[in-house]
Amino acid sequence: MPLAPARSRRRISHVTSRLTTLALAAYVALGAASFPLRAAEFDLPKGPNRALVYAKCRTCHDLQYVVESKGLTADAWDGLLDDMEGFGVELTADERQKIHTYLSTYMGDKPAPAETVVTAQADTPVDGGAVFSENCTSCHQNDARGIEETFPPLAENRDLFLSDTFPAKVLLNGMSGTITVNGNSFEGEMPSFAHLSDAEIAAVINYLRSHFGNNAAAHPGISRITADTVAALRNQEMDPTQVLALRASLK
Repeated sequence: MPLAPARSRRRISHVTSRLTTLALAAYVALGAASFPLRAAEFDLPKGPNRALVYAKCRTCHDLQYVVESKGLTADAWDGLLDDMEGFGVELTADERQKIHTYLSTYMGDKPAPAETVVTAQADTPVDGGAVFSENCTSCHQNDARGIEETFPPLAENRDLFLSDTFPAKVLLNGMSGTITVNGNSFEGEMPSFAHLSDAEIAAVINYLRSHFGNNAAAHPGISRITADTVAALRNQEMDPTQVLALRASLK
Protein backbone atom coordinates (compact mmCIF):
# COMPACT_ATOMS: atom_id res chain seq x y z
CA MET A 1 0.00 0.00 0.00
CA PRO A 2 1.62 3.30 -1.02
CA LEU A 3 2.52 6.36 0.94
CA ALA A 4 1.26 9.89 0.85
CA PRO A 5 4.24 12.26 0.61
CA ALA A 6 5.55 15.03 2.79
CA ARG A 7 4.10 18.41 1.90
CA SER A 8 5.73 19.95 -1.15
CA ARG A 9 6.98 23.53 -1.20
CA ARG A 10 6.18 23.57 -4.91
CA ARG A 11 2.47 23.47 -4.06
CA ILE A 12 2.80 26.49 -1.81
CA SER A 13 4.80 28.80 -4.07
CA HIS A 14 2.09 29.50 -6.66
CA VAL A 15 -0.79 30.07 -4.24
CA THR A 16 0.75 31.88 -1.26
CA SER A 17 -0.83 35.16 -2.31
CA ARG A 18 -4.28 33.58 -2.06
CA LEU A 19 -3.92 32.40 1.53
CA THR A 20 -5.57 34.29 4.32
CA THR A 21 -3.31 35.48 7.13
CA LEU A 22 -4.62 32.71 9.39
CA ALA A 23 -4.05 29.98 6.82
CA LEU A 24 -0.52 31.12 6.00
CA ALA A 25 0.43 31.35 9.67
CA ALA A 26 -0.86 27.84 10.28
CA TYR A 27 1.10 26.36 7.39
CA VAL A 28 4.31 28.08 8.49
CA ALA A 29 3.81 26.93 12.08
CA LEU A 30 3.28 23.35 11.00
CA GLY A 31 6.32 23.38 8.72
CA ALA A 32 6.11 23.01 4.97
CA ALA A 33 8.18 19.82 4.95
CA SER A 34 6.71 18.02 7.95
CA PHE A 35 4.92 14.70 7.59
CA PRO A 36 1.21 14.30 8.37
CA LEU A 37 0.55 12.87 11.81
CA ARG A 38 -1.54 9.82 12.43
CA ALA A 39 -5.28 10.40 12.46
CA ALA A 40 -5.62 9.08 16.01
CA GLU A 41 -3.51 11.97 17.32
CA PHE A 42 -6.08 14.53 16.15
CA ASP A 43 -9.55 13.06 16.49
CA LEU A 44 -12.33 15.18 14.98
CA PRO A 45 -15.85 15.31 16.48
CA LYS A 46 -18.17 12.64 15.15
CA GLY A 47 -20.74 13.84 12.66
CA PRO A 48 -21.93 13.39 9.08
CA ASN A 49 -19.13 13.59 6.49
CA ARG A 50 -16.36 13.48 9.10
CA ALA A 51 -14.51 10.90 6.97
CA LEU A 52 -14.58 13.26 4.00
CA VAL A 53 -12.80 15.91 6.08
CA TYR A 54 -10.12 13.39 7.07
CA ALA A 55 -9.63 12.42 3.43
CA LYS A 56 -9.52 15.85 1.81
CA CYS A 57 -7.90 18.01 4.48
CA ARG A 58 -4.93 15.67 4.93
CA THR A 59 -3.93 15.98 1.28
CA CYS A 60 -1.62 18.86 2.23
CA HIS A 61 -1.38 18.97 6.03
CA ASP A 62 -2.19 17.09 9.19
CA LEU A 63 -5.36 17.54 11.21
CA GLN A 64 -3.66 19.79 13.76
CA TYR A 65 -4.37 22.62 11.34
CA VAL A 66 -8.10 21.85 11.45
CA VAL A 67 -8.19 21.28 15.20
CA GLU A 68 -6.36 24.53 15.98
CA SER A 69 -8.72 26.43 13.67
CA LYS A 70 -11.78 25.39 15.70
CA GLY A 71 -14.04 28.33 16.41
CA LEU A 72 -13.93 29.95 12.97
CA THR A 73 -17.13 31.34 11.51
CA ALA A 74 -18.84 29.71 8.57
CA ASP A 75 -17.53 32.47 6.29
CA ALA A 76 -13.95 31.88 7.51
CA TRP A 77 -14.21 28.14 6.85
CA ASP A 78 -15.52 28.98 3.38
CA GLY A 79 -12.42 31.09 2.76
CA LEU A 80 -10.14 28.29 3.89
CA LEU A 81 -11.85 25.91 1.49
CA ASP A 82 -10.96 28.42 -1.24
CA ASP A 83 -7.36 28.12 -0.06
CA MET A 84 -7.52 24.31 -0.15
CA GLU A 85 -8.64 24.43 -3.77
CA GLY A 86 -5.89 26.93 -4.48
CA PHE A 87 -3.40 24.37 -3.20
CA GLY A 88 -4.71 21.95 -5.80
CA VAL A 89 -7.17 19.88 -3.75
CA GLU A 90 -9.99 18.94 -6.11
CA LEU A 91 -13.47 19.15 -4.59
CA THR A 92 -16.78 18.65 -6.31
CA ALA A 93 -19.51 21.12 -5.41
CA ASP A 94 -21.17 18.39 -3.33
CA GLU A 95 -17.94 17.52 -1.47
CA ARG A 96 -17.24 21.18 -0.73
CA GLN A 97 -20.75 21.69 0.62
CA LYS A 98 -20.49 18.60 2.84
CA ILE A 99 -17.07 19.60 4.21
CA HIS A 100 -18.21 23.17 4.85
CA THR A 101 -21.33 21.97 6.65
CA TYR A 102 -19.28 19.66 8.87
CA LEU A 103 -16.64 22.29 9.71
CA SER A 104 -19.09 25.10 10.39
CA THR A 105 -21.33 22.78 12.45
CA TYR A 106 -18.78 20.90 14.57
CA MET A 107 -15.69 23.13 14.34
CA GLY A 108 -17.41 26.50 14.08
CA ASP A 109 -17.92 29.42 16.44
CA LYS A 110 -21.06 27.77 17.86
CA PRO A 111 -20.31 24.05 17.54
CA ALA A 112 -23.08 21.49 17.84
CA PRO A 113 -22.60 18.51 20.17
CA ALA A 114 -20.71 15.67 18.53
CA GLU A 115 -22.97 12.97 17.17
CA THR A 116 -22.73 9.24 17.51
CA VAL A 117 -22.03 7.90 14.05
CA VAL A 118 -24.14 4.87 13.26
CA THR A 119 -22.02 2.26 11.50
CA ALA A 120 -23.42 0.12 8.74
CA GLN A 121 -25.10 -3.11 9.78
CA ALA A 122 -23.13 -6.28 9.12
CA ASP A 123 -25.59 -7.37 6.41
CA THR A 124 -25.49 -3.99 4.63
CA PRO A 125 -22.97 -4.06 1.77
CA VAL A 126 -20.43 -1.24 1.66
CA ASP A 127 -19.54 0.18 -1.75
CA GLY A 128 -15.75 -0.07 -1.94
CA GLY A 129 -15.70 2.14 -5.01
CA ALA A 130 -17.47 4.90 -3.10
CA VAL A 131 -15.01 4.57 -0.20
CA PHE A 132 -12.14 4.83 -2.68
CA SER A 133 -13.64 7.87 -4.39
CA GLU A 134 -14.23 9.72 -1.13
CA ASN A 135 -11.01 8.86 0.68
CA CYS A 136 -8.26 8.06 -1.82
CA THR A 137 -8.62 10.13 -4.97
CA SER A 138 -7.34 13.43 -3.58
CA CYS A 139 -3.86 11.91 -3.51
CA HIS A 140 -3.99 8.85 -5.74
CA GLN A 141 -6.35 10.27 -8.38
CA ASN A 142 -9.53 8.86 -9.90
CA ASP A 143 -7.57 6.41 -12.06
CA ALA A 144 -5.48 5.30 -9.03
CA ARG A 145 -2.26 6.12 -10.88
CA GLY A 146 -1.11 8.77 -8.41
CA ILE A 147 0.98 11.81 -9.32
CA GLU A 148 4.53 11.46 -10.56
CA GLU A 149 7.18 12.13 -7.88
CA THR A 150 4.44 13.05 -5.43
CA PHE A 151 1.79 10.39 -4.76
CA PRO A 152 2.47 6.74 -5.70
CA PRO A 153 -0.05 4.67 -7.66
CA LEU A 154 -2.55 2.22 -6.27
CA ALA A 155 -3.03 0.85 -9.79
CA GLU A 156 -1.01 -2.26 -10.60
CA ASN A 157 0.42 -2.17 -7.10
CA ARG A 158 1.61 -5.53 -5.77
CA ASP A 159 1.62 -4.24 -2.19
CA LEU A 160 -2.08 -5.08 -2.16
CA PHE A 161 -1.15 -8.77 -2.34
CA LEU A 162 1.87 -9.00 -0.02
CA SER A 163 -0.36 -10.81 2.47
CA ASP A 164 -4.04 -11.20 3.30
CA THR A 165 -3.87 -8.44 5.89
CA PHE A 166 -1.01 -6.11 4.91
CA PRO A 167 -3.17 -3.44 3.20
CA ALA A 168 -5.47 -3.32 6.24
CA LYS A 169 -2.48 -2.77 8.53
CA VAL A 170 -1.44 0.19 6.38
CA LEU A 171 -4.90 1.73 6.50
CA LEU A 172 -5.23 1.21 10.25
CA ASN A 173 -1.74 2.36 11.24
CA GLY A 174 -0.28 4.38 8.37
CA MET A 175 3.20 3.83 6.94
CA SER A 176 6.30 6.03 6.98
CA GLY A 177 9.52 5.96 4.98
CA THR A 178 10.78 5.34 1.46
CA ILE A 179 9.16 2.80 -0.84
CA THR A 180 9.53 1.84 -4.49
CA VAL A 181 6.39 1.23 -6.54
CA ASN A 182 6.66 0.08 -10.14
CA GLY A 183 10.29 1.20 -10.29
CA ASN A 184 9.67 4.69 -8.88
CA SER A 185 10.76 5.85 -5.41
CA PHE A 186 8.47 7.76 -3.04
CA GLU A 187 9.32 9.14 0.38
CA GLY A 188 6.72 10.37 2.85
CA GLU A 189 4.03 9.20 5.21
CA MET A 190 0.67 7.61 4.61
CA PRO A 191 -1.65 8.69 7.42
CA SER A 192 -3.86 6.26 9.28
CA PHE A 193 -7.43 5.82 8.10
CA ALA A 194 -8.52 4.09 11.29
CA HIS A 195 -11.49 6.45 11.50
CA LEU A 196 -13.12 4.39 8.75
CA SER A 197 -15.28 1.48 9.84
CA ASP A 198 -14.10 -2.12 9.64
CA ALA A 199 -16.53 -2.73 6.79
CA GLU A 200 -15.32 0.34 4.86
CA ILE A 201 -11.66 -0.68 5.16
CA ALA A 202 -12.43 -4.21 4.01
CA ALA A 203 -14.57 -2.96 1.14
CA VAL A 204 -12.00 -0.55 -0.25
CA ILE A 205 -9.21 -3.15 -0.09
CA ASN A 206 -11.33 -5.71 -1.92
CA TYR A 207 -12.30 -3.05 -4.47
CA LEU A 208 -8.69 -2.06 -5.14
CA ARG A 209 -7.61 -5.68 -5.46
CA SER A 210 -10.10 -6.20 -8.30
CA HIS A 211 -9.75 -2.89 -10.15
CA PHE A 212 -7.14 -0.68 -11.86
CA GLY A 213 -5.22 -3.66 -13.24
CA ASN A 214 -4.60 -5.13 -9.79
CA ASN A 215 -6.59 -8.27 -10.55
CA ALA A 216 -3.66 -9.37 -12.72
CA ALA A 217 -1.54 -9.64 -9.58
CA ALA A 218 -4.12 -11.65 -7.64
CA HIS A 219 -3.34 -15.21 -6.68
CA PRO A 220 -5.14 -18.02 -4.81
CA GLY A 221 -3.05 -17.54 -1.68
CA ILE A 222 -4.65 -14.19 -0.91
CA SER A 223 -8.10 -14.31 0.65
CA ARG A 224 -10.83 -11.70 0.40
CA ILE A 225 -10.57 -9.60 3.55
CA THR A 226 -13.58 -9.25 5.85
CA ALA A 227 -14.74 -6.65 8.34
CA ASP A 228 -14.20 -9.18 11.15
CA THR A 229 -10.55 -9.53 10.14
CA VAL A 230 -10.09 -5.74 10.16
CA ALA A 231 -11.73 -5.55 13.60
CA ALA A 232 -9.23 -8.08 14.98
CA LEU A 233 -6.31 -6.14 13.49
CA ARG A 234 -7.32 -3.00 15.39
CA ASN A 235 -6.04 -4.72 18.52
CA GLN A 236 -2.59 -5.20 16.95
CA GLU A 237 -1.50 -1.58 16.83
CA MET A 238 1.75 -0.76 15.00
CA ASP A 239 3.55 2.49 14.34
CA PRO A 240 4.10 3.64 10.73
CA THR A 241 7.78 2.64 10.65
CA GLN A 242 6.91 -0.87 11.87
CA VAL A 243 4.45 -1.18 8.98
CA LEU A 244 7.25 -0.19 6.59
CA ALA A 245 9.50 -2.87 8.12
CA LEU A 246 6.70 -5.41 7.72
CA ARG A 247 6.41 -4.44 4.06
CA ALA A 248 10.14 -5.08 3.57
CA SER A 249 9.86 -8.48 5.23
CA LEU A 250 7.05 -9.52 2.92
CA LYS A 251 8.77 -8.51 -0.32
